[in-house]
Amino acid sequence: MFDGFANRQDFLYKDYFRIPANKISVAGVISSVWDAVNDPILGGWMDKKRLGPQALRVIMRVSAVAGTILTVVKLVDGNLTHFQHLLLLVICNMTQDITGTMNGVAAEKMRAGISPLTQQRGRIDVWGNMGASLTWVIGNLPTILMGFSSVFGFSDYQILFYGSLILMPFGIAAHILPTFVRQRVDYSYPAPATEDGEAPEKLSLLQSFQVVKHNRYFIVNAVASFITVFSPDMGDELMIYRYLMPTYKVFGAEMSGEALLTLKQTLSGTLSNILQPFHRQIINKIGGPLRAQQLKCLINIFNRLVMYFGGYKSPWRFALVVAMESLWNAMMGFDQVAGKMLDYEWYDYVELKTGQRSEGVTTAVNALFSKIITNNIGQVTGNAFLQWTGYRGGYKEDGIRPPEKYLKFMWPMYTLIPVLDHSIWFAARCFVKWKPEDRERTELLLAQRREAEQALRSEAKEDPVCAE
Repeated sequence: MFDGFANRQDFLYKDYFRIPANKISVAGVISSVWDAVNDPILGGWMDKKRLGPQALRVIMRVSAVAGTILTVVKLVDGNLTHFQHLLLLVICNMTQDITGTMNGVAAEKMRAGISPLTQQRGRIDVWGNMGASLTWVIGNLPTILMGFSSVFGFSDYQILFYGSLILMPFGIAAHILPTFVRQRVDYSYPAPATEDGEAPEKLSLLQSFQVVKHNRYFIVNAVASFITVFSPDMGDELMIYRYLMPTYKVFGAEMSGEALLTLKQTLSGTLSNILQPFHRQIINKIGGPLRAQQLKCLINIFNRLVMYFGGYKSPWRFALVVAMESLWNAMMGFDQVAGKMLDYEWYDYVELKTGQRSEGVTTAVNALFSKIITNNIGQVTGNAFLQWTGYRGGYKEDGIRPPEKYLKFMWPMYTLIPVLDHSIWFAARCFVKWKPEDRERTELLLAQRREAEQALRSEAKEDPVCAE
């Protein structure tokens, strides 16, 4: 519910504050440098410390409060100049990067500790998706209010800022509630022996990075991320529907592109919502999470090509967009659950090979890729495209037409860039060889070793000589 309001920052900065896209890019580059420095260090440090559940809970709770408040602070107007807005953005981003990375690593370690079995861990994401889908009315409320602005009379800023402020407690609660989960596997104990039976060394910070060389799934994802580094991020989908979509009359009131976006999101999410409770079972039927991710890439390539050639400027073409996005959303749901299942399976495999857990380094570096590539470098190239089209923002408020370049090229960019990206991701994931049988073998061997280690710890407590 909170994200439906607070995640409109990009739209607010470009269309309401009217900050030139190239200036936003500068703030993104500064944030990227900061990300590159601290994310891997924090992740490696948290792996090295082998923090217990209580320490992880404290980290998540502090990060939840600080990170959520900063998200709302970034939306503050207060008649700030463009420079002041961007300075506030950079300061908040740099602070959030620390709290967000620590929260992400802690949450990943907590989720891994819920069960030693990936199939049970996968249920977390299934239930999380189901919970999120129940909030669609409030999450989509901003676009509804904007779409019928002539009826409700709220400005874009009032809708997004005050809505975020009101729902901020829900944003905090969303990050705090998982800290109450029961931990069935405690990774804070000394690491068990490796697959070869050798006792693992106490790793330095640098050596903790070398552990992930055994995680082939992580490596191919990293390579794909680097290849797609310059793919333009087209920003908030709201910008596309606000200016490209035709308007319709509904009960005498004008329904603009924002309302059409809400209608599209609602209808296209129906299939995904129906399938959500069965994501894990369907993934297993397909042949495992890796095959599900490969299939998702192929289907989404097909979806985007159909959307590009079909267009959007008539009711039946809009219906085609909704149908294609229904498939898109359904496969995205599978992809999210499959991705988390693969993460857990490869964390276990790395532990089997090295005796070390690698959630910290892996999560931190993945977060680094996400923030630098998608949120910053991708935003830089996306902003360069907007700059090229002459986009300045505020067109609806001023009652004028956006530049012809923007209207002509926005739809091709929105639909075709993902075709290239998903082609690269599909090729990368074809390089990973991993089957459900590999997961079962890994879990069995780890269970046997953990039982042996637990027996030794219990014996050491009872026999001081053994402990010595």
